Amino acid sequence: MKMKMKMVPVLLTVVLFPVSTRVQGSETVCPSELVEAVYSEDTVLPCHLEPPTDATDNRVEWRRGNDVVHLYQGGKEDPAEQRETFEGRTSLFPEGLTKGNLSLKLSSVRLEDSGSYLCSFHTLDQSCLVNLSVGKFGAHLWFILLICCRTVCFC
Repeated sequence: MKMKMKMVPVLLTVVLFPVSTRVQGSETVCPSELVEAVYSEDTVLPCHLEPPTDATDNRVEWRRGNDVVHLYQGGKEDPAEQRETFEGRTSLFPEGLTKGNLSLKLSSVRLEDSGSYLCSFHTLDQSCLVNLSVGKFGAHLWFILLICCRTVCFC
């Protein structure tokens, strides 16, 4: 006795989830207040993900206008597109990336570094602005000058 097999069409549904699902619900956050820096010193331009989310496998980009200030992608720093004036002067905090810290360290700050910087986290397609002002003297020097001025009375 031969059995006859019958073909029954089966619908198979495959659901693909993007790798970036773990960052959904996060947003890129920058301070609203001006960041003040002193000429030739180092400063940090704050930017982070809220709630904190691991950013190590994602693209983080810092720009000033059309210039690439710093680019992190593929799990490492990528200086290929970086503007020459920032070469060797920028870095992220690798240990902080796991906690959503996208802040940029800018070393040996120059007067021409003043301006607005855009912090972008491409997985979320979000960005925020940080405004930097660079001066020749820090607040501590103005305090010393004020004390000297009041003590010596030559003002």
